[in-house]
Amino acid sequence: MDELLQMRGVRKGYGGAYIFQNLDLTVSKGRIVGLIGDNGTGKTTLLRLMAGLIPPDDGEVIRQESILGKSGISYLADSSWFYGWMKVRDAVSFYSNFYQDFDVNKARLLLQESSIEPGKKIRHLSAGEAQRLCMILAVSRKAGLYLMDEPASGMDPAFKKKLKHFLLSCLPEGAAVIMATHLLKDLETLFDDVILLKGGEALCLRTEEIREKCHKSVEEYYLEVRNNAGNA
Repeated sequence: MDELLQMRGVRKGYGGAYIFQNLDLTVSKGRIVGLIGDNGTGKTTLLRLMAGLIPPDDGEVIRQESILGKSGISYLADSSWFYGWMKVRDAVSFYSNFYQDFDVNKARLLLQESSIEPGKKIRHLSAGEAQRLCMILAVSRKAGLYLMDEPASGMDPAFKKKLKHFLLSCLPEGAAVIMATHLLKDLETLFDDVILLKGGEALCLRTEEIREKCHKSVEEYYLEVRNNAGNA
């Protein structure tokens, strides 16, 4: 498998306390990766490091040439990035003007499929609609790596199915997805791999290994690892 992104010996902390120390991991092309861990283990920090939004204190984040620059990585933002007076169509125009790889026609089609009115003001969107809008904007880009922080949190069951459609059908061939989530029961069937964060380290596993060798679901395996850490 082709390596899309590598992290070698990465350290990152705030206020003298380190979230990661000597973190190593690899993300390969064409994989959908679940990023899991308890609150405070650094899931959002890791995504921001991968996106280049924050620098590591030490170590290196190596990105393949295809995901260098703003056109290579699509980071799922939340609706707070937009002004409340903006309409949905304004958010689409903003993305279209800012990202050359943004597919306006795809965005319009997905908005129609998701029953989101282009003329509706962002301040009047429900929480679920706002999340759907942000997901649609993210997947309407033609990027090599998609980074998503809790994209399904608060979504209804119908849209969780739509999320699977977005990830399996709407992304370019060979693109990788890293999705931070605590909704393993709903989403684990999507994942080719998981990155499990605990104690400042990353445990990287293939989901088929977990199921075939451990005879557990990803959620069961995660809970076992967490409980064992708590009893150590």
